[in-house]
Amino acid sequence: MLNIKEYIKDILIDREMKQKIDFFSKVNIFNGLSRFAVGKLVTAMYSRKYEAAEIICPEQELGKALFIIMSGEVAITRQSGTRREDKIISRLKSGDFFGEMALLEEKPRSATATALTDGELYIIYKANFDSMIEKDPKIGLMVIKNIAVILSARLRGMINEGK
Repeated sequence: MLNIKEYIKDILIDREMKQKIDFFSKVNIFNGLSRFAVGKLVTAMYSRKYEAAEIICPEQELGKALFIIMSGEVAITRQSGTRREDKIISRLKSGDFFGEMALLEEKPRSATATALTDGELYIIYKANFDSMIEKDPKIGLMVIKNIAVILSARLRGMINEGK
């Protein structure tokens, strides 16, 4: 006999998973991946809520994860000048991500990420990503290709700004 509580729980979990897959399928770091592949990535992610003004990751901290903004806003800042004042490099919102270089190599972060508003971020740790690549190299190859395209576009933008 079917347990109603378990049936409802299964429906809600499936609905929640479908909503996450819908959301993450639109994040450009996952371009070209099937919904099934995005679902695999979702299962490797962790969710964390941040409060306004909370530092998510400081500049020079060893990068170990990629962050995807589900809700809220995040400022990416870098210390500059002789007085070491924080300069806002960019403001990110839902669907944006940062820390993608940490999936490629564990090096110190080049900027600080701070929550501007309360929000929820999803985190993919490099160790989990590497484990997934071993199990399904096609997913890893597509994500790394997307990271390369994104970093290339950012570099071109910086070069064009300097002209």
